[in-house]
Amino acid sequence: MKKIRHVYIYSILRFFLIFFRIIPRSLALFLGDIVGVVIYKLSKEARKVSFSNIKFIFPDVKTHRRRRALVINNFRKIGRNFADVLRLSKVTNNSLDRIVKIKNGSNIKELLDKGKGLIVITAHLGCWELIPAYFSQKGYTVNVIAKEVYDKNVNREVNRIRKSFNVRIIDKERAPIVALKKLLRGEAVGILIDQNTKTNSVCVDFLGHKANTPIGPAYLALKTGAPVIPVAIHRLKNDTHMIEVGKEVVITKSDDEKKDIYENTKKCSKAIERFINSYPEEWVWFHKRWDN
Repeated sequence: MKKIRHVYIYSILRFFLIFFRIIPRSLALFLGDIVGVVIYKLSKEARKVSFSNIKFIFPDVKTHRRRRALVINNFRKIGRNFADVLRLSKVTNNSLDRIVKIKNGSNIKELLDKGKGLIVITAHLGCWELIPAYFSQKGYTVNVIAKEVYDKNVNREVNRIRKSFNVRIIDKERAPIVALKKLLRGEAVGILIDQNTKTNSVCVDFLGHKANTPIGPAYLALKTGAPVIPVAIHRLKNDTHMIEVGKEVVITKSDDEKKDIYENTKKCSKAIERFINSYPEEWVWFHKRWDN
């Protein structure tokens, strides 16, 4: 049954991958909006987790109507971002500039020029797949740590889109060693740090509540001296995207490595949290981030 469901999902993905490349972007975004609403209607579990998380983090959103509006809008924006991601393989040269702008982008170059590599921390916020694609298209050597998705066919299609922009994928299982080598070569490594993980994590504050958070950025920064910078993307009203580059996370080091990893992971989490607080409608709320 599970295998049949995977084949079904992959077939739908392939259809949209081809169809969204043929039609105009405006129509693809309109259909992506509808896809988001359909998923909201059909996916009882995702809907339930989203409502639970939003009530947990934003208890001031008191009425069901207000929470429902926030959740539906969230699914709609995820659908629109889904459409833009599937159209990525159609983008060539620097045409990504038509739909993506950047704020404080000079920070990236300044930090990479130090020659110690760069650790970019981000979240499942907005159309996050556009971030590595944009920087790779600008000539940077970009690596992203990615966990293999549940289905090998879907995983292959996702990686094909990434590779079309020369984005290099580091398998999460081999991440510590491979990422270390990439940083020592002076390259950039992108890490998503906003989801629950039981391995290689510490429990730190995230949006006001304790949550298991990956220690990867802190560990790699302490080992290599590579700077850490938070980056996120969000959708503007005209359906273009804005990449925001935050301030460098100041990594502290002492004789107590365990304490250093905890304290620096807490700083990284806080840096990402600021983006989510600014654009709550664009974060992936249907992930079980907390034990609430």
